[in-house]
Amino acid sequence: MAPVPIALCGKSSGMASSFAQSMLPEYEVVHHFQSTTAAHKELPPLLRGEAFTPQSDVGTDATSDKPRIPRAIMVGAGFSRSELAEMQKIEGAQNVPWLYPDPLKSAASTLSGPFLMTVIVKRVKSCLKSNGVVEGQETDSKGTLSF
Repeated sequence: MAPVPIALCGKSSGMASSFAQSMLPEYEVVHHFQSTTAAHKELPPLLRGEAFTPQSDVGTDATSDKPRIPRAIMVGAGFSRSELAEMQKIEGAQNVPWLYPDPLKSAASTLSGPFLMTVIVKRVKSCLKSNGVVEGQETDSKGTLSF
């Protein structure tokens, strides 16, 4: 079973690398955007399946000549709601679901370090699965999904 390709918007490349490793084997981070500027530049060609190296150098598409189009985009809490809304206006962005942290769940968490990453990964995987973003299944989910 091949992992489902997803993209990640995260301001820390260290956290992005850790998140990408933790999402395996069910999900594969194929591309990482570190800023809204990078998303504006890189998301349209990514969604068209064009090969290029991400500015962040994180994601399996960074070293592949056969890029995979993400089936969902996860946005970390380092991005504001207004930045999320801005990125969702990018060409083609309306065709995939976007995952964004639920502020009530985030505020309730007092965890940090690897414990926080474990909780984030568990919540993201659960959100993806409950919205049909799984291997071998198409999903109609669009817009913003909270995790």
